[in-house]
Amino acid sequence: MSAIVWIRRSLREYDNTALVEASKKHENLIPLYIVDDKYFQKASLGYPRVKFWHSALQNFKRQLKEKEKDIIVRKGNPVEELNKIIEETSAEKLYFNRDYSPYSRKRDKKIQEFDLETESFKDLVMFEKEEILSNSGSPYKTYTYYAKKWFNKDKDRPQKPQKYNVPELESEEIPSLKELGFEIPENFEWEWNPSREGGMKRLSLFKQKILDYDSDRDYAWKDATSKLSPHLKFGTVSIREVFWETERIKAKNPDNLSGIKTWQEELAWRDFYFQMLYNFPESGEKALQKQFRDLEWRSKKEAKEDWEAWKNGETGFPFVDAGMRQLKKTGWMHNRLRMVVTSFACKDLWLDWRDVHEFFNENFVDAELASMIGGIQWAYSIGTDSQPYFRVFNPWTQGEKYDPNGEYIRRWIPELKNVPDNHIHRPYKMSQIAENKSDCVIGEDYPRPIVDHSEMREKSIKKFEAVRE
Repeated sequence: MSAIVWIRRSLREYDNTALVEASKKHENLIPLYIVDDKYFQKASLGYPRVKFWHSALQNFKRQLKEKEKDIIVRKGNPVEELNKIIEETSAEKLYFNRDYSPYSRKRDKKIQEFDLETESFKDLVMFEKEEILSNSGSPYKTYTYYAKKWFNKDKDRPQKPQKYNVPELESEEIPSLKELGFEIPENFEWEWNPSREGGMKRLSLFKQKILDYDSDRDYAWKDATSKLSPHLKFGTVSIREVFWETERIKAKNPDNLSGIKTWQEELAWRDFYFQMLYNFPESGEKALQKQFRDLEWRSKKEAKEDWEAWKNGETGFPFVDAGMRQLKKTGWMHNRLRMVVTSFACKDLWLDWRDVHEFFNENFVDAELASMIGGIQWAYSIGTDSQPYFRVFNPWTQGEKYDPNGEYIRRWIPELKNVPDNHIHRPYKMSQIAENKSDCVIGEDYPRPIVDHSEMREKSIKKFEAVRE
């Protein structure tokens, strides 16, 4: 008898938990992928993320074909298509890996009602749901305490599936991006290899610099981060693989552990945000901190000029603008800039965090709902373990500290490429002579600052304090 392995986000064969567990009990497996075309129409999606998913799925199918296996592709409503293939194959069991978004939980609840044995597995994270709780039995809202237990708990190791066969079944073509309604944006730079090979190459390259991660990760001009986030999101590599690879490096470098520990903290943060979304699903729509739910943010329609300037990287704050232009150009942004541009959207422009989330969701190649909501609410001082509302990122000094020579700024803002170092962070202070020499007239070639940061900082703090009283 055969079993269906419903593939969703884990677009790999090795260490795909549902596939591994199914292969232990069945010789014939039906790896199945259902393209929910209505999801692409309704969800806030953008080209970078859809392109990565599309290529990763194509590459996964190719890899299985090379092993004389396959992944069966169907299009339509997941519940309806699952029922159809169950009838076609007389499968005796359905296996799948769990997901934790409200959409996924609602969908999977319907699957559990099938007249067929189903079994789901933890795969996307190291620890899920309520595996790590406080001593009183409640979910942690503070990362520090969560992380201590995360590091102390035993962690699963990667597994290889046993031998299995895939019966011949009708499989539809994977829809093209154009058929799904997505076309490459103008002047977009695609720099990703959305495949198993691409993910493993990213990991291999990062292993060579992970020892310096803690000291280098915040400098925007350095290529010091792993860029593994889209691979973890779409499962071309697993969290267990990357964690245990870093453990092997740790064993070889017992006197130089800070960089490895700092990067492993990123995996712990990722798990933390997943369990937050699972245990507090309302955070997708509301501030986690109830005291700040009455804050009145400006919608993108109400703050149209500021919104357009922010999203297009034309605020007159070079470090902020460079980050936003990197995102627009590549679908990715350095992590330090993610904090800076989000803080600027909040404390300087008072833009509605839900509009910011929707924009990021449409533009980031690695847009992960749990991490995105957690990170935005952190920067907005309204979420779990957040940046205190009275601590406001200074967009001038952030650039001076983490891009001291302006290399990152010049890379993404070409109109500032000839601006001298002493003005690269505050080009509006240039004299007319300096403007002419640098071929950059402020107010024409590059905008003046759209707000007074010091003034907006004070106003922001007062707004937070007003709702706390």
